[in-house]
Amino acid sequence: MKLAVLALPVLIFVAGCSGGPPDAHPTSASSGMTSTALPPRPTGGPTGVSLPSTAPGPNFTSDRYVELANALHKRGVDIWWETDLVARWLEGPASFDQAIDRLGALGKVPGVVGFKVSDEIGYHDGLQTVAEAAQFLRTAKTRLAQVAPGKQLLVDAIVPELGCLPWRGGNQQGCAQRVRLKYPAATAAAVEGYLRAKLIDRLDLSTGLLEDATYAKWGLTKREAQVDVWNRVKAQGWPQLTILQARKALAEPDGYQGDPGQANDDAVTYIDVPVAAGARAVDIWTWRQVYQGNVVSLLGPGLSGNPLWTELLRRRADGRQLITHMTPSQMPADSAGFGRECDLAAAAFSAVFVAAGTG
Repeated sequence: MKLAVLALPVLIFVAGCSGGPPDAHPTSASSGMTSTALPPRPTGGPTGVSLPSTAPGPNFTSDRYVELANALHKRGVDIWWETDLVARWLEGPASFDQAIDRLGALGKVPGVVGFKVSDEIGYHDGLQTVAEAAQFLRTAKTRLAQVAPGKQLLVDAIVPELGCLPWRGGNQQGCAQRVRLKYPAATAAAVEGYLRAKLIDRLDLSTGLLEDATYAKWGLTKREAQVDVWNRVKAQGWPQLTILQARKALAEPDGYQGDPGQANDDAVTYIDVPVAAGARAVDIWTWRQVYQGNVVSLLGPGLSGNPLWTELLRRRADGRQLITHMTPSQMPADSAGFGRECDLAAAAFSAVFVAAGTG
């Protein structure tokens, strides 16, 4: 699907789904371009100046996280270790360094590309300001380079104002301004600032789309809104600032529940549209995970297929790079069941975020 890129000299958005939950629905900020320059480096908070640790790594013969990563890698799947490093950083240097030691050891596992260190940065994660988020990213990037040189740092982000389409008029500008004020470290300008400072090697981007009814009142469909947003992101040059990826939560209790028409619409909206605008891969949350008291997954009970699975396999066959999330606690204990799940995951996904076991 080819998308027309809007010819704009400057993108009008301002100040700006991991193992994370489904996309939030912002209820809200102004058009006009805000500076993307980051503030001076803060002097408070964890410093991250520790030297590389000599602590022993995990026992690779009995580590279930490593076992899952190895099984997937043997099937041709790239591995990203997934950890909430923000929480560890906010807890203080001791907790942060403990997590870094673990990640340094895990970085030696075959097939590891890098580390996903933040789930929706600046959005309900405890990082309150652009300066604080930038300090975290600098510290994480520095320390990971010490313990795992050559591995990439990936951050996922939801940028709520994008879904507001503030370039379209007054109502949309008001929507965007409200979420900018609520999430100052997750605005478009903030995220672009992190990218221009080269603090993020890969960005998993959720565009924060609103409900269908909201877009209907504005005279367009959700897919048209997605096209508009990704064209703006492309025009702003984000694909040149990082390896840009898209993300969307499509797992549900007992597997994806949509019919073939809905599955095709979801695949076009959340995979084809971003890829046409420069996204190099699409993160589909999640293989299987406990969320809000339910076990949500992509496949149905007994690993039964569904219309979404058919769409994912079709796009993988067409060369789309798809990613999902897996954790050992949700995998079968028996070797046959474990192997079957790894086989299925490898059929649709070129990479997997594997839980790092950092708590």
